[in-house]
Amino acid sequence: MDDFEKSLNHVLVETFNSILRFEESSLKKIVSTPVTITEAHMLEVIGDRENEETTVSEISSLLGVSMPTATVAVKKLESKEFIKKVPCAIDGRRTIISLTEKGKRINKAHSLFHKRMVKNISGQFQDDEKEILYRAVTKLSEFFKDKVEV
Repeated sequence: MDDFEKSLNHVLVETFNSILRFEESSLKKIVSTPVTITEAHMLEVIGDRENEETTVSEISSLLGVSMPTATVAVKKLESKEFIKKVPCAIDGRRTIISLTEKGKRINKAHSLFHKRMVKNISGQFQDDEKEILYRAVTKLSEFFKDKVEV
């Protein structure tokens, strides 16, 4: 690796880890119930589909994880009383997953964290810098999406 690549690698790794630590510590401060970042993101997926009938299969697909992984995660969320499962009224073989009030509170807190984070980051930049940052992060995101979808 040349000097630029070494520096870029360092910044990418540090940024990724810092975002995760910041998100985790912020959630601990605003939510009384212990919740992992993975659980918060799963609640987000379920909450975003509040008006739709969400199944484990759909959660698996939306998060890009295997069915067994999604099933275990859903069971854990249910045991923490973050979600509830009910049989589908039309097809009893399907189970519909939705947030409980506790799950909704955590999801709302997680959403608030993201809004504040983006607002605070955005406040550090001038308008022209915001556009450059947005384009660069978008390219970075597309790069990783392409690598994951291979």
